[in-house]
Amino acid sequence: MTLLEVRHLSRAFGGVQAVDAIDFDLEAGEMLALIGPNGAGKSTTFNMIGGQLRPSSGVVRLAGRDITGLPPRAIARLGVGRTFQVAATFAGLAVLENVQMALLAHDRKIFRAWRPARLARRDAALALLEQVGMQEQAERPCSELAYGDVKRVELAMALAGAPRLLLMDEPTAGMAPAERHALMALTQRLARERGMAVLFTEHSMDVVFAHADRLLVLARGKLIAQGTPAQVRDDAQVQAVYFGSGATFADRDVGARPARHEGPSNDALAPVRPAADIPPGLDAAGGFHACSAEEPLLRVQGLHGGYGAARILFDIDLDVRRGEVVALMGRNGAGKSTTIKTLMGLLPASEGRVDFMGRDITGWPAHRIARLGLGYVPEERRIFTDLTVDQNLAVARQAARHWPDGTPGPSWDASRLYEQFPHLASLRDRVGSRMSGGEQQMLAVARTLMGNPYLVLLDEPSEGVAPVIVEQMAALILALKRQGASILLSEQNLHFAALVADRAYVLDQGRIRYAGAMSSLNGDMAARRSWLGV
Repeated sequence: MTLLEVRHLSRAFGGVQAVDAIDFDLEAGEMLALIGPNGAGKSTTFNMIGGQLRPSSGVVRLAGRDITGLPPRAIARLGVGRTFQVAATFAGLAVLENVQMALLAHDRKIFRAWRPARLARRDAALALLEQVGMQEQAERPCSELAYGDVKRVELAMALAGAPRLLLMDEPTAGMAPAERHALMALTQRLARERGMAVLFTEHSMDVVFAHADRLLVLARGKLIAQGTPAQVRDDAQVQAVYFGSGATFADRDVGARPARHEGPSNDALAPVRPAADIPPGLDAAGGFHACSAEEPLLRVQGLHGGYGAARILFDIDLDVRRGEVVALMGRNGAGKSTTIKTLMGLLPASEGRVDFMGRDITGWPAHRIARLGLGYVPEERRIFTDLTVDQNLAVARQAARHWPDGTPGPSWDASRLYEQFPHLASLRDRVGSRMSGGEQQMLAVARTLMGNPYLVLLDEPSEGVAPVIVEQMAALILALKRQGASILLSEQNLHFAALVADRAYVLDQGRIRYAGAMSSLNGDMAARRSWLGV
């Protein structure tokens, strides 16, 4: 049974044709993946189907009924659930309360008087949280959750409406590989059992190829390919515009390969060649890089921290030297982002000491730390959405820096960054609110580099971006390294981290469980399964 019909759907923003006359059907019980480069029009397509945007032209039918242009509330009432690329939850409410609110909205009892909402539909909310693996965190505020866990809560909220059609925009962002597959396997099972159709976007190709029945590929607003996973994987045009060369492909078991364009390997745990294995004096691209100084650029000793009374970090010791890339790894919720935010002064350290550039910066506010030359790229991007790309870069510019010995330090300007990210250059006059999530991620990295930092804290830089952009991210990290700058990289993508990192620390439940060479971690299957879920 055809549940969703899309015919000649288009949307333009001024002179930009974001989606251009696309057609497709979706059957009940089917998992359909919509993939493509950042800015291809995937989220715009979702927003037109879900009612957040009115199409410029075209028709959307749900079970034969024309829903084109209906408001989101009306479309939700007809049985369409939705999760968003940037998770939409009530940060100040507990996990359980978020799901209760969704259930009450479905029951049309949001404004019922005389009974506290926290007492309503509690058992049903707990059952939904159990399905998505979040029952144990039911009483925690959403503001304290790791981003991957927020995505799970959002899925439970979408399921609260018992949808016939579920729209999922980047559903597994921020999750470890095992968690991604568990969540999508659950979604697939629910789709089969309920006869629920699922349309999802995703940049993790292991998820797409393992769980999608069919794929649609968008590029520059046009549908360029569709078919089974095998058919799409072998399409030369898709390889060129989306998969890239495969050199830094996030998921080795399904990715494209340079030259030969081979199919997937089943050995998802096969070690990859890390930066630490490259001959001394050369980086992965074959260029010379700066040698590390003896004295650490960043040194962290006995760090404890968290959110208010909730302790997340316990006795963290780590250091980063000049010209070094260090990966901070761990499962979703292990404490990686909390560590990064504490180092940047966005969260207070309850104990311990942080030294940067030979100065004790413990307790400093974030703006003073940034002026000293510590850059930060948040997972949430946080660009200025009402400014253009050019303007975002201009407001972040700082003067060129010098190392303590007088040698030139990092030096970036807009023209160099546009060379590094050609797609960003084509968007230089576009405001941030009109950019896709992946494009915003590129801009967030570029904006931070305009401050010419000695050391960059990168929080999940490969999350939510196309494989071809992941390649550009890797090239950028290596370019920074050649300048003698350093990177502390919070990352769940082991393949990406192994290609660029010299050393690694692994966090588990807020404690350092491994500290050593990236190559050693990459080759330790037991450690990878135990601490990283891969």
